[in-house]
Order: sequence, then structure tokens, then C-alpha cells
Amino acid sequence: MRSLGFAPPQKNCALAGRRIREARFESRSSLPASAACVVANGVRETLAALLGAPVTLRLCEPVIPDPRAWRAIARDALLYRVRGSIADAAIVLRASDAIAFAGAAFGEPAVLAQRPLSPIETDVVGRAADAIAANLTAVCGTREGHSAERVAAIDGFVSFFEMFVESPAKARIGIALSREPAPEPRGGLEVAHLEEVRVPVVATIDLGDARGIDVARLAVGAILAIRTDALHRCTLAAAGRRVANGACGVRNDRFVIAAKSPREIA
Repeated sequence: MRSLGFAPPQKNCALAGRRIREARFESRSSLPASAACVVANGVRETLAALLGAPVTLRLCEPVIPDPRAWRAIARDALLYRVRGSIADAAIVLRASDAIAFAGAAFGEPAVLAQRPLSPIETDVVGRAADAIAANLTAVCGTREGHSAERVAAIDGFVSFFEMFVESPAKARIGIALSREPAPEPRGGLEVAHLEEVRVPVVATIDLGDARGIDVARLAVGAILAIRTDALHRCTLAAAGRRVANGACGVRNDRFVIAAKSPREIA
């Protein structure tokens, strides 16, 4: 989903003592953080039961990775797909993280290693993925199968968030989703919210056509004849765009425009 965001503040970019940040549109996940928290809490309890020890876990907010990021996420990772009624989810375990989980399951000390999992370790990690998959209902709906399916790729997935397990083992669990949830309707912006906003406007009158030579001869104090019907061709513009037109004149020593309704503006 495209959302309005702001670039990080830069040095030497300040106005009236305030930092200026560039506004820009960026892709953001519409997955509610509350849904990811439900998953994380369930995964924490599941891992605590599997590992027989309290689990400390941190959650990262959902993001929309670009194609290059997706390649890095899935590189050399164990991928387990879970099919749901709302979306498909995938559990992503990088090689080092899978080794850390397998070691913790057997009560072995945590080590940094880059090696293939043994058949027994692969089975243990697969069973752990099945247990983790039971907590994904909040993001993918009712599960269509009873186990997580081992897959080779997760092409076409859209959003992603990670959970960082800090104890008893250090590892990451990634959750990818095949589709974004439909954004919830939000309250609209009403005219009353803009009452205090000041907008510079320019009023102009269409007096007709004149030869260039006559315009060049104009001097300070020159008097131009204005026909009465010209006073009904006044235009009010803001930021170069017309917002109203109507008749102009003077009232209480101020120039005024009797504007037509916006529906009558061509």
C-alpha cells in the first residue's frame, strides 16, 4: 500500500530552527501490528514448550520487501508454506537459524555454523515449523492443511515480518504472506479540519484583448476603461488553479468577489 512518509532528517536542512524532512510516498504493509503481535506471542509460548525453557522474543514490524530483499530473505533458507483461507503464509528459517533451533532442541550450546542439517535435525526443524504454523491463523486465516509444506521458493509473496529469538537460542523466524489484507476504511478529511489553514489566493479580471503596442505605452497613473460586464468575469485562483469565479466589486472598502457555487465553475 502506498503511504505518505518522510525521509530521514538531514544535516544542514533547517528552517526557523526546525528540521525539514522531504515528504515522499513509500510502500508500507497494511498488515496490522496487532495481528503480528498475536503471532509472536503464540510462537513464543510454542517455542517455550518445545525447548523446555522461557523464551525471549522481539518482533519487527511488517514490511514490503523489494525483489532484491526477497532474494536475500529466501537464499539458502528452509521454507515451509502454510495455506490459509485468507492468504498463504511461509515460515522462513535461514540455515544458521535452523541449526540454532536444532541445537537448542537437543540441549546443545549455541554455535555459529554453516553446514547442512542432518536428517534427524531436518525432521526436528520440520516438526517445529508445524508447531509454529499453528499460530498463523491471525495473519492467514483458517489453515487448509494440518502441516506446513516444505517448498523450494516463495515467489509472489508480498509482505514479511521477523521474530528475533534472543534466548535460550539466538535465531530469527521469518513470516512471509502471499497477500496484503484489505485496508480498513478510515475517517475522511472534512472541510472543518482545514478551517485554520491559510491559503494565498489571487483574484484576476478578464478585461478583454489589447494590442501589444498599447500595453507597452502604459505608464504609472494610466486609466483603463472597464466595461460593466467585465466585472462579472473575475476569477479566484490558488496555486495556479481556479477555485471560484463570479462578479467583483468593493464592499466596506475591500475588494470582494461574489463567487458562484463550485458546481458552476467550468
